[in-house]
Amino acid sequence: MLRRSLVGLLLCVPMTPSLVLAQQVEQAAHKVTFEQALTIARQRSPAIVTARARVEEAGGQLRAASVWPLNPALAATAKPRRDVADPADDWSVGVTQWFELGGQRGDRRAGAQAGIAAAIARGEDTERLVLREVAGAFVEVLYWQRRMTLAEENLRIVSQVAQVAKQRHEAGDTGGLDESVAALSLARTRAEEARTRAALDQAAGRLKILLDFDAPARLSVQGDLRQLAQFGVTAPPDIDSRPDVRALAAEVRQAGSAVDLGRAARVPNVGVGVHYVREGGIDAVEGSLSVAVPVFDRGQGSTAIARARRGRLNTELEGIRRRVAVEVDVASATYRRLSLAARRFEETGLAPLDYAGRLATASYEAGAIPLVELLTIHRELVEAKLDYAKLLLEAATAQVELKASTDSWGP
Repeated sequence: MLRRSLVGLLLCVPMTPSLVLAQQVEQAAHKVTFEQALTIARQRSPAIVTARARVEEAGGQLRAASVWPLNPALAATAKPRRDVADPADDWSVGVTQWFELGGQRGDRRAGAQAGIAAAIARGEDTERLVLREVAGAFVEVLYWQRRMTLAEENLRIVSQVAQVAKQRHEAGDTGGLDESVAALSLARTRAEEARTRAALDQAAGRLKILLDFDAPARLSVQGDLRQLAQFGVTAPPDIDSRPDVRALAAEVRQAGSAVDLGRAARVPNVGVGVHYVREGGIDAVEGSLSVAVPVFDRGQGSTAIARARRGRLNTELEGIRRRVAVEVDVASATYRRLSLAARRFEETGLAPLDYAGRLATASYEAGAIPLVELLTIHRELVEAKLDYAKLLLEAATAQVELKASTDSWGP
């Protein structure tokens, strides 16, 4: 009894870490739908998080621009007297405050506010592009899952054909060639199934990277490639609403504020001061007025730089408006054509496939057609299903591109 208990204990000990590991792996599994993948990307994507930090940085620029840039200037003088009759020293202390009369503080605030708008728009554009990449990766995983299902189905059918060929050879109905050809076809089908599984693992790995998951985590992608390929999107009529366009428009405004700030340097700054003076034993309060005359530096350098930058940004803005218009038009036309092609293929060509496959297999079992013809028919049927899957992938990818080009991902 003691020996049996010890043996049982020894057998259970090695299993404990395996059970714990299995539980950990099971806990690390994540079921992710299309919308959930987009939500996770918004929350965890390093690029999106960094873009939000840039908005905070731009907010700091606004706070810096709101501060009065000229601090009061304190001054003090002392002069010893050598007059023996009155040995008291002369001294003075005063403060001078400078004022900008050209509205520079308002220009700096306007530029900083435009910088915040640009940072917000750049962040939204970063999110648009990240969601485009995540959605594309999600669609690709669904495609390879569909391919995996087809590969497993194909392997099952070819295995049945190989079994029938073996049985007919054993019964003397055929020679050994049919059995050899069927075995070769089975080996090739198994290799194709392995390649498809590897491609699925790679696609899932890319999605894990985009969603910032740890290596041990397992993704269970939930969705229907067909639904993603046929979900409609309406393009917004205003191109200027896209974030990359809004970002450039904000940068144009920021450059305009820089031009105004450079022009304001032509207006002299004025300093107003008050001084308390003791001289010769007499106390006095004096006022002062200082004017910084812009003789040499009138802001011409910074104004020229800001004007050139504004001109360049205006050129870029007009160019991106034209590019976005073409991009939206092409994406919309591509999606409509591919989605329509997928529906037509489904309605006219998909239904007879399974029936044709069963009919061909039954014909071979009855000896009505040779094995080579059966394998040829079966290969054509598999290619048709793969073409349909590829068409769904292309339509779903076109859907993703349309959503990205119109920035219509939703909340």
